[in-house]
Amino acid sequence: MVVLLAIYLLVGTTGHLPWRGDDLTHLGPIHAILTRGSWLLPEIAGEIYRENPPLYYWLGASLAKLFGGLLPVHDAARLASSIFTAATLYWTGLAARRMYGPGSFAPAILLGLGALGLVVHAHETQPILAQLAGMALCYAGLAEQTERPWRAALQTGAGSGIAFLAGGLSGLLLTTPLILLSPALCPSHRCRNGILGTLLSLAITVTIAGIWLSAVALNHPGEVSLWWRDEYISVRPHLANLTAFNKLIQLLGWFSWPLWPIAGWAVWRNRQQLRLGNPQLTLPILASTLAILLTALTGSVRPANMLPILPPLCLLAAFGVESLRRGAANAFDWFGAMTFIFFGLLVWLGWSALHFGWPPGLARQVSRIAPDFPEESVIGGAMIGFILSIALVALPILTRRGPMRGATNWALGLTLLWCLAVTLWQPWFAYTKNYQPVASELVKALDGRTYNCIKRAGLGDTQRAALDYFSDIRTVHYRSEEQCDLLLTYGTASNSPNIAKDEWRPIWQRRLGGGRKMETFRLYQRN
Repeated sequence: MVVLLAIYLLVGTTGHLPWRGDDLTHLGPIHAILTRGSWLLPEIAGEIYRENPPLYYWLGASLAKLFGGLLPVHDAARLASSIFTAATLYWTGLAARRMYGPGSFAPAILLGLGALGLVVHAHETQPILAQLAGMALCYAGLAEQTERPWRAALQTGAGSGIAFLAGGLSGLLLTTPLILLSPALCPSHRCRNGILGTLLSLAITVTIAGIWLSAVALNHPGEVSLWWRDEYISVRPHLANLTAFNKLIQLLGWFSWPLWPIAGWAVWRNRQQLRLGNPQLTLPILASTLAILLTALTGSVRPANMLPILPPLCLLAAFGVESLRRGAANAFDWFGAMTFIFFGLLVWLGWSALHFGWPPGLARQVSRIAPDFPEESVIGGAMIGFILSIALVALPILTRRGPMRGATNWALGLTLLWCLAVTLWQPWFAYTKNYQPVASELVKALDGRTYNCIKRAGLGDTQRAALDYFSDIRTVHYRSEEQCDLLLTYGTASNSPNIAKDEWRPIWQRRLGGGRKMETFRLYQRN
């Protein structure tokens, strides 16, 4: 399991430039720490970024400094995701072992490895992974609140504090209600030590949060109130996600597969214990409910926002996997093997369309997305992919029969499928999700020009982080009062900014991709 975990965490984490999206966006604050010393408040391209507190960025910047001579900054910083993912899986397994016994430790980790929604985000620069680690540590502390109350209080409070430093108010909403409600819902937690442990946990959480907020208030007056305002807006419930209810249900369904059916079986099989307030069932159900409500009623419907539902569902699934009936366990095992073989064939089919033009329909779709993808040698990748494909078919057959076989094969299959996808498709993803060529061409376009500043229109956090990281180019907002000589715009095939053409004339343009996903950068000079 340790070898499997190491392969899962490291393959695809390094060896490629930052992907556009969250991977590049969250590299921006790490780059700001390394170049401008912005340790207290995250920044992107010289502007404060209030989306996340700085815990993840602290570790990413520290790793970039530590491995600065061995790895590029983006690769070294991305190792923070591996560390926080490993911590999440370990502490989730620890919580399962304390709740359900030693036999639940490995299944909890293996089921977490096999969760479909985790695999991509575990290999990108993603601060929510640090929040998951804090949640898992909080669960591990609550799991032994009656046996070792003081150690449990320290772990619970530290976990809640980590969740806050990583996710802000959302981290608190996913942990502090568990701390407050555990004595009310679980009779075993109502003893004197349990109440004192709850108070100590809350005190530790408040201390951790207060230290960071006090430092921000002293060094950046006024920023704490702005941060609280943005945090309140981010966690304020709304019904916009429910208007896309089908999309939300579909996302929750595949993102948390195969956890939710096994967790549902655990709840159904042990439903009588809910009346008794057994913490083995009550606390994971409450944690899962909080996570699902937060993702359904706040933020937007996107995969990364669904990550908080995985740790509590892992706990429930670990409780239910060993009690699966033989027919259900065999079906789970068989379905996992067939699923990963099927998707392995799809990976090969897409690779064939990319390099050999067969099948023609799929080849046209791939070519439309990346019309200028350069030809390269495919022999080395094909050989490694062939070996991985044999392992994908053979290893599930060789695993020992037992209650853990389904969880083991699911984690093994997803890991091998991920390795196969990285081997065959990483060059294509690097080409389609890479902004370095744009930044380099923009530098050449600016070479020799005299200008005071560059305004922007349409550029999001990802594009600003890319220009700052690759080319040290920073922009100011289009509505700012500064009279800049240049204007940089960003648009897609379906959304392009409107520019006053009598005021600006185009001097440079760069397009990425094709079809509906085509992106266009344009540089204008003031008339």
